[in-house]
Amino acid sequence: MNPIQDNTTQLTAEEEHAKAITGLLDSHAQQLSMRTLKRLEDSRMLAVQRHANQSAGYDVNQNGTLRHWLSWTEHPRLISMGVLCAALVVGLTLTHHLSQQNENSDAFLLGAELPPEAFVDRGFEPWLNAKAEL
Repeated sequence: MNPIQDNTTQLTAEEEHAKAITGLLDSHAQQLSMRTLKRLEDSRMLAVQRHANQSAGYDVNQNGTLRHWLSWTEHPRLISMGVLCAALVVGLTLTHHLSQQNENSDAFLLGAELPPEAFVDRGFEPWLNAKAEL
């Protein structure tokens, strides 16, 4: 079995490195101008506001549209399901349309129990209706 590795030395090295970076950031932050500090504060407030709006379920873009209504476009699975459903509807519609056209085609007339001349004969339908009434 492998002995359990001790990574505490690695963690302490990372902590020291992080403290060094923090110290450099603090020392350089003391040298920032008031204008830069004000812009950083405004940016922070804007970011907090956007985060709050996004977590509330809606976000208004610059042009006034709501991002919530278009949030489904960010999910590729939903887009692919929409395309698949649209293709299915189009396929079913075309199949239905072609099957109805098949009933009016020449093959339907030739394959029917009645001869094709019966469909053209004007006296056949009244004769057929008279026979059906008896």
